[in-house]
Amino acid sequence: MVRHVYRVLCCLVLCIGMELAGSSALAKARLNQETTLVIVPARPRMVQLAFDLADMRPVVVLSCRGDARAANPLLFVWTNGAWQYVSPDDFRERRFVSEWPRQIIMIGDDHALPALLEDEAAWGADVTRLKTLSLADLINGMDPVFHFTDREWKWLARRYDLNLTDINAPRREFNPYDIPRSKLPLETKDFKQKKGDVPPAVLIESPAEVSAPAERAAVQPAPVTLPKAKEPSLK
Repeated sequence: MVRHVYRVLCCLVLCIGMELAGSSALAKARLNQETTLVIVPARPRMVQLAFDLADMRPVVVLSCRGDARAANPLLFVWTNGAWQYVSPDDFRERRFVSEWPRQIIMIGDDHALPALLEDEAAWGADVTRLKTLSLADLINGMDPVFHFTDREWKWLARRYDLNLTDINAPRREFNPYDIPRSKLPLETKDFKQKKGDVPPAVLIESPAEVSAPAERAAVQPAPVTLPKAKEPSLK
């Protein structure tokens, strides 16, 4: 009896453990679906920018050393607080990440990134290629992916000593109610005629109606001459 109860308890503990492990795996998969892979050249400023992005968003940083002519570039992924070497085969087979990210950002022009990365660009994810090393252009180019908040914009501007310009300020300051109605442009509507439509009718006078008055004026009744009455004769 005691042995039977012990087996039942062991089965319950095993089932609960498997359920918790499955829930953890599902949560991890959902998180990885929101992860962005940022590939940067092995340059201090580029790597620092990638680390700053990793503090703001779920980002995996992959650094590459070697230009476009490098046959065997050196690839390193930042994981668990350290750089881990990624072989070309591991890169092709995607063995350096547990789940493939939904977004990939590749930083560097055609000469800064190895051809291996160019060949594997179509990974079934949304690839954003930023062919520049300018920090201002890079941050602006990443906004459609990360959607930086106002606080993050200001922090990045202070971090990299950039001038922050609000390009939407004139649009927010515009108030259409400040313009008098008399100064508003008049609304114009153009008649759009499609192919095959019957053209609009045009009123014209027929030739008969135009010449009829002239003909009536030309035809006049002939005057009638009445005979004079005979005067009575005096006899």
